[in-house]
Amino acid sequence: MTEWWLTYLGPAQVGNIRGPRKQLTEDEVARDTELRAGFERVVDATGRTFLVERPATGS
Repeated sequence: MTEWWLTYLGPAQVGNIRGPRKQLTEDEVARDTELRAGFERVVDATGRTFLVERPATGS
């Protein structure tokens, strides 16, 4: 039963959402940039969202 509720309620939020944001390291920024460049967000006909690998370009 608990797992079913998690589908709708999700995990608990940790920390103060109104507090100051954590500074990102250069590694975290590089990883985020790489992920955004390598994947795109696609929504299917039912409204579900998926990350799909972008096709290789160039060579």
